[in-house]
Amino acid sequence: METITLDPPDPTEVQVQVRAVGLCHTELHVQRGERPVGMRPMVLGHEGAGVVEAVGTQVRGINVGDHVAMTWIPACGVCRSCVRGEHQRCAQSARIALGPQLEGGFRRRDKDGLDVGSFCLIGAFAERTVVDQASVVVVEDKSLPFAAIALSACSAPAAVGAVTTAARVQPTESVLVIGTGGTGMNVVQAARNAGATTIIAVDPNQWKLDLAQQLGATAVIPFLPGLDLPTAVLELTGGLGVDHSFVCADPVAMTGPALRSTTIGGGVVVTGAAPADASAIEIPPADLLGRQKSLMGSVFGSFSQLRGVPRVLDLYRSGQLDLDTLVTKTYSLEDINQGYTDLSAGRILRGILTPSQ
Repeated sequence: METITLDPPDPTEVQVQVRAVGLCHTELHVQRGERPVGMRPMVLGHEGAGVVEAVGTQVRGINVGDHVAMTWIPACGVCRSCVRGEHQRCAQSARIALGPQLEGGFRRRDKDGLDVGSFCLIGAFAERTVVDQASVVVVEDKSLPFAAIALSACSAPAAVGAVTTAARVQPTESVLVIGTGGTGMNVVQAARNAGATTIIAVDPNQWKLDLAQQLGATAVIPFLPGLDLPTAVLELTGGLGVDHSFVCADPVAMTGPALRSTTIGGGVVVTGAAPADASAIEIPPADLLGRQKSLMGSVFGSFSQLRGVPRVLDLYRSGQLDLDTLVTKTYSLEDINQGYTDLSAGRILRGILTPSQ
């Protein structure tokens, strides 16, 4: 814990009092050195929600007092992808791990006056943050809990979009979900909502599998040492395999088994992050061509975050997406290391940090 100086927002920026931040595996990868960042020190935290305290002179559509989600990919509005409405592919996403603000400068300084970066252009593991308006989505319904808003900024839309936009799961189809953490558990719910009749959840933690069944999984497979996942899936599907596999954890090791678990013409969607130094995933070419299977990565659910956040919150309001159950525990800012210890040990689904409470 350190005290830093936060400068006022520039013309296109807003200052946000951070009320809730999800503890995501991405920061764990940074902490372990598995994901390089452009500078140190850097304030981490990207799945955040809060209340706007100040706005720059050129900010439009965001006002003091607004409740907002902060998205880890900005929507600059002018690049080729943004003009097409594919804000999840914004050209500025290449800068999210570098440290400076979107305009190139810094708003944070340590006790010695040295620049401090912000991860994903957000830096939400703090009481307050300054972010560009391109990273902010206003939430009109101020009755919604900040924890739910925070999850709508990353893990929930990543899952919902992976099912509905990337894979386009249809009624009566079958689904395999590898890893039932924050994203995987929402994939289970989204597949249920899409009408999938077979939803197989895989995880090493039995308590997560039990919860997955409560949320819609029709079968579970404990990921134990020596597990032959494709064989187990074939046994549960009458030898056919599933129509869709979602790799929500350890894509390097699990993408191959996921592909072998799909039926002819099936597909795999990868939503889990891999260490930056991972160089290859072993995929037999015959699976792709001879068995007509597909493999794709999905960032932010393969749809615009400007639409994804309100879409997730609409599902939450209507009871179709249970985000409250996914919040296993809340932590103060001082307890953040304990939160990541719990996450690494598989004791929580989503921990929520409450910096300003």
